Amino acid sequence: RHARWIAYFTQSFYHMAILPLLVATVALAYLARPSTNDTFPKGFRRFQIVYLSIWTLCVAADWLQGPFVYALYADYGFTVKEIAELFVAGFGSSLVFGCFVGTFCDKFG
Repeated sequence: RHARWIAYFTQSFYHMAILPLLVATVALAYLARPSTNDTFPKGFRRFQIVYLSIWTLCVAADWLQGPFVYALYADYGFTVKEIAELFVAGFGSSLVFGCFVGTFCDKFG
């Protein structure tokens, strides 16, 4: 049974990198957490739980659509290479524009 886990995590670079990256992400998130001595307004904790619960459902729904979008592109006759290029273009544009669009909107409304 132990050998199956080792075989799984050594099958590619991505499989080997996932656990160290997960540990690094959790450690950095913990170290970067905001600290404050301020007291939060009454009801803030409840608001936070409700907001994060709904946000989690929305993100999960977005993740679930991925395979269906792939099937849709394939049904329209796109090749595997073209579908991969569309996904990379979408994620790449999110990477580039997501870095500054929020700040721009906050500053200029």
